[in-house]
Amino acid sequence: MHTNVVIDGIPHKGEPSNMSDAYLAAVATRRTNYAITAKSSVSDEKLEAIVKQAVLHSPTSFNTQSSRAVLVLGAENTKLWNLVSESFLKGVPDDKKATAQARLTAFAGGYGSVLFFEDQAVIDDITAKIPIYTTLFPVWSTNAAGILQSVVWTSLTLEGLGASLQHFGADPAIAAEIHKAFNLPTTWTSTAIMPFGDPAAPPAEKTFTPIENRVKVVKA
Repeated sequence: MHTNVVIDGIPHKGEPSNMSDAYLAAVATRRTNYAITAKSSVSDEKLEAIVKQAVLHSPTSFNTQSSRAVLVLGAENTKLWNLVSESFLKGVPDDKKATAQARLTAFAGGYGSVLFFEDQAVIDDITAKIPIYTTLFPVWSTNAAGILQSVVWTSLTLEGLGASLQHFGADPAIAAEIHKAFNLPTTWTSTAIMPFGDPAAPPAEKTFTPIENRVKVVKA
């Protein structure tokens, strides 16, 4: 017997236990949550397994496997956000510094962070081999980065953790500090930083524009 499963107000016809419905229900739980604590209900070993499995199985164009990740925990997470704060706050106007500092302190107060990168050396190599796609490989690399981030984020959410996606690594000065602090290859280009921890509060409600304006179905 088929039933209608509703995810974020969108009906899905099928059994509630249908695998795609279970997957989409998991995707629907992912939210930005800035209110995180220095605790984790998930073991470090499980966190490592999540990141490794996500990197291993998230798709990349031409199977280049260009995505990279660094799991930062404990005192190393504090070090990460201290160096981000020190560099970032230099460019923040005085009247905005208190707000910025509060947000950065919240990230530093989390249990850990996942650093995401794309390896430019891999992208350069495939570009040299297939130059017809020179302008497209950077786009596809960005696609791969987003997929990996979503997989990790959703997985952490399913484990009961709160997380958000930050882009401080886009600042060359901050990126350089991160590479130096964690001895990372210079070819690794930062795509995002994901601070996480047990949630101190539920995430804010998410609003949606009409799905009819965003999806078009064409069939005979």
